[in-house]
Amino acid sequence: MTRTPWGDSEQLRERKLAPGYRMPADAVARHQRERLLAAMVAVASERGYDRTTVADVVKLSGVSRTAFYRHFDNKLDCFTTAVDDSVALAMAATAEAYAAAESWDSALRGAFEAFVGQVVAQPAAARACFLEVYVAGREAVAHADRATAAFEQMVAHSFERSERHAGPHPAVPHAIVGGVRRVVFTKLRLDQEADLPGLGDELAAWVRSYERPATPIRKPRLRVAVQDGPRFVAHDQVERIMAAVAAVARDKGYAAMTLDDVAERASMSFSTFYSHFSTKEEAFLAAYDTGAAQAYAAAVPPFQRATDWPRGVRAGLAGFLGYLAREPAWAHAGVVEVLAAGRGGMARRDTAIDTFATLLDPGYEQSPDVAPIASSAIGGAIFQLIYDHILAHGAERLPELLPIATYVALAPFVGADAAGEVANERPGRRARPA
Repeated sequence: MTRTPWGDSEQLRERKLAPGYRMPADAVARHQRERLLAAMVAVASERGYDRTTVADVVKLSGVSRTAFYRHFDNKLDCFTTAVDDSVALAMAATAEAYAAAESWDSALRGAFEAFVGQVVAQPAAARACFLEVYVAGREAVAHADRATAAFEQMVAHSFERSERHAGPHPAVPHAIVGGVRRVVFTKLRLDQEADLPGLGDELAAWVRSYERPATPIRKPRLRVAVQDGPRFVAHDQVERIMAAVAAVARDKGYAAMTLDDVAERASMSFSTFYSHFSTKEEAFLAAYDTGAAQAYAAAVPPFQRATDWPRGVRAGLAGFLGYLAREPAWAHAGVVEVLAAGRGGMARRDTAIDTFATLLDPGYEQSPDVAPIASSAIGGAIFQLIYDHILAHGAERLPELLPIATYVALAPFVGADAAGEVANERPGRRARPA
């Protein structure tokens, strides 16, 4: 049995109206619509959006196919409606809790607790909104982003009520919400949403660390020189396939990508493709693993050569962003499209973030009071900035994110002022060892 905002999945057919039962037409329509939404959430949560069919929804709901198409144009329309209604319910409870608190930090804490309460109470709907929207495509993601935008407004508004936080860099509230979103995403993916209520204090402490630095984070340069470094170069058949997969995923999107597209881009036959990979998912995840390993390899040497740990983080981010800028096809596929690859892609994305977050481990030695959840949240915050920047400007301009990404990574460990100082350093400056 799956719990949904419109009732338990096993009881949907029992709620089917008996023949001859007289009820106003609008009430009948509402009754059918709710059962269809409940069935969509239940099936998508269990099987994944990509494997969910209208037939599945109709069968579970007990509503006819004809009635389904009276309410919704197609599967995506039903799914995004379920997302919209789920988001509206969650954000209503969140906004009420936010408005009820007196201080800025208690307002944020109350909003987070209320939102988490909705996630825990409705995990199937939460999985639809946090996980399956990426599989459904950008249109569905835009529907879920409404909750992100509402949360971002709460963070920005609460910061303006704090003397030490007012006037943040415009990207900070967005990054914070991206970090919280990643924490919730991962717990849902691992079926560990019951852990979320216990993370309130840690996440609140992480959010409070983003005070306004003494010197504002500098604006990015419009033209950032991209230095030489590792490249995603195809030397053999496997690498040609992976390069083709990355390029097609960028151009058409993972969901629309076909093996015909990949074979044509790689200039090889199907038999050659199948001698190396069984499915497009297998090839895509192999390309992702290769690109992620090379991106990490681009970050580690400059991190290790730096004069101290904070500047090592900055150097590592510069290497990472530079690699993505040099490989725009893989960057788009590996950041934007990886979540569309389903649970396998989602797991790969989380593993990659956690791998890069190990560069933050020395920060805990310097600042042992920093909450353990901080590195996970920071990884999600920076990923969100990169994700949005690629969609808005393309991967080639990602090095522009270096100042704000550095501040987001360092502020919880070294304080906002010191983080801002490192973030604002110009390329090539070498500081004395700490």
